[in-house]
Amino acid sequence: MTLKQCPKLHVLMAILLLAPTTGCKREASEAPESTAAPEPEAPTAEPVEASAGEAVEAPASDTPAAPADKPPGEAVAANEPAPASEPVGPGGEVKPATASALPAPLHAKVDDSCGRDAGVGTNALPFALKTAEGKDISMASLRGKVVLLNFWGTWCKPCLKELPEFDRLIRHYKKHGAVLVAIATDTEPQKVLDFAKERKISAKLVLGGEDLAKQYDSPNFPFSFVVDDKGTIRGSYRSYKPECIGRIEQDLRTSLEQRKR
Repeated sequence: MTLKQCPKLHVLMAILLLAPTTGCKREASEAPESTAAPEPEAPTAEPVEASAGEAVEAPASDTPAAPADKPPGEAVAANEPAPASEPVGPGGEVKPATASALPAPLHAKVDDSCGRDAGVGTNALPFALKTAEGKDISMASLRGKVVLLNFWGTWCKPCLKELPEFDRLIRHYKKHGAVLVAIATDTEPQKVLDFAKERKISAKLVLGGEDLAKQYDSPNFPFSFVVDDKGTIRGSYRSYKPECIGRIEQDLRTSLEQRKR
């Protein structure tokens, strides 16, 4: 017997009998709530809109906080070096770093009887001469440097002993503003250049200083002056005196220290 042949009542009864066993699939949104206690969910950071003039608070950092007993302002961020402090002058301006300290002296013994010959406290005489390489040089061009001014000649045996010692001394202070100017009485450059090459002299070698040397009225060669950055003679040394090299170095150091101020 087909369904069409059954009375309508029988059809309705058949539908009612089948309904409890088939059911309807619920949508996910209609799923019943579980009776078990819900697990706590990790809070998620929600973007916060800042209104005009209102600062947005940054999310908490994983970096550990500074100890409680640390005064405010002393905490330093992890792995971040503390900034180097610089001297600050009046008005909050940052002063430039000071020049590096002078190196240790080469000579420990200082003879205070040296360096007191004629000329101390006076200005070094002006000159305009040429170097052995043919370049112009003058006393005015040396202003701002501390100068060891040496008068010598290739004919003078004590001069040939003294000049390499001076050259070694000035090399020690060259980067701090010291310079050696060796003014020879020679007028021909070849002997001067040969000597400089043989002894590896790096000084400024000047020619034709006979007339200038006479103006200093020194009876003996060599003679030398330590001249400060303003052109004033701070030490005067007449003739070759090996025991005075420590005092010459001290005069140079004093002039270089004063030059920094």
